[in-house]
Amino acid sequence: MDEFKYQFKAVNDQKKIGGSNITNIIEGFPSDYMEQAILIYGKLKTLFGEPLYEEKDLENQYTYGVVTTTEDGREICLHAYNGPSGPAIGGQQDAESRKAAYQLIELIQQADPTDYDYVGYYLDGPCRIREGIKNGVPYFEEESLDDLSEEEMDKIFRKVKGF
Repeated sequence: MDEFKYQFKAVNDQKKIGGSNITNIIEGFPSDYMEQAILIYGKLKTLFGEPLYEEKDLENQYTYGVVTTTEDGREICLHAYNGPSGPAIGGQQDAESRKAAYQLIELIQQADPTDYDYVGYYLDGPCRIREGIKNGVPYFEEESLDDLSEEEMDKIFRKVKGF
């Protein structure tokens, strides 16, 4: 008997997003980590369109709600996101969710990336990040914010954190 393959679809229902990190999409910290992370977002866009949300905070950049169904008809809710530990898959901490998460990663790795532009902030830097994909090629630019006044940094912090 062939191994069951999940069919994934995006959902725009935050109630379907729950659980915690199952696995990071990128293993370890390879020398091309940033390029891989940028490509993953482009591949998710190809597979699922626009994310459930996209933020200016690089440590909470985006989230996709992704649902699949088991052979016996049970729904598995996952989320693909870019958080403090980079691109990852989250969901419930059970064997079926882990199995689905690893199949989702295989699907992501096989997809072609969609071009996109993103501007956000990494406040630990502090820096402004410009990244994306243009004509299939990832790019990344980092601009230091060290020269900004305390007032200007506070304004950016409030914008990024949403208060």
